[in-house]
Amino acid sequence: MVVVVRQGDQQTDGAAEAFPAVASIDAEPRFRAVTSKSGERRGIRLEGIYWDALARVSAETGLSLAELIDHAVNQLPDNGNLASWLRVLAVKWSISRLAHAENVASSDRLNALVQASPIPTVALTRDKRLRFFNEAFLTMLRQRLSLPNVTQLTRGLRFSVETQIADAIAVLEANPGRPLATGFSVSCGGATLRGQINIALAPDCEQQMVLGYVSRY
Repeated sequence: MVVVVRQGDQQTDGAAEAFPAVASIDAEPRFRAVTSKSGERRGIRLEGIYWDALARVSAETGLSLAELIDHAVNQLPDNGNLASWLRVLAVKWSISRLAHAENVASSDRLNALVQASPIPTVALTRDKRLRFFNEAFLTMLRQRLSLPNVTQLTRGLRFSVETQIADAIAVLEANPGRPLATGFSVSCGGATLRGQINIALAPDCEQQMVLGYVSRY
């Protein structure tokens, strides 16, 4: 698998594939009777996706579903509709969590992780491009490929790993918390450098990427 260096490229292909499919069960209304701590019984009908979202809110906040609904009732304006209010609560919580995740897993933060690494480190996109690399990576190339000119290093450079990126992502997703070791090679100006690299899933919400830490060269 050959990777062409174009640092800063954005992935555009396959964006539609990342859009979640909606199952009929997500939109199917479900009726539930919920009893509050005070003993008041409320019958509520919501689409399945909203019950799923409220279950996530309950798990994250430590509140029971009954307590969560009591909280919503206390916020409900006069003549307000409880079911609609719960839908708004579920969506607002989801948007808040998404904003937090996007902040934590932004490309800028990923680049900071790459730059902070003391060893040669790269970020590879699913479509086989070097998204980020650090100064230690450039230093390795200068020393081992004898190319002092940075322009030579970033033009015509071919970076290949023995494991396909898509396959690496599948293995890493199936084994969370465990990196994948594989071989790599870098070619430029007729010279080639080979070694070992440890790959882990990159914390980036914009596109699927892996972080590669060179362990031996």
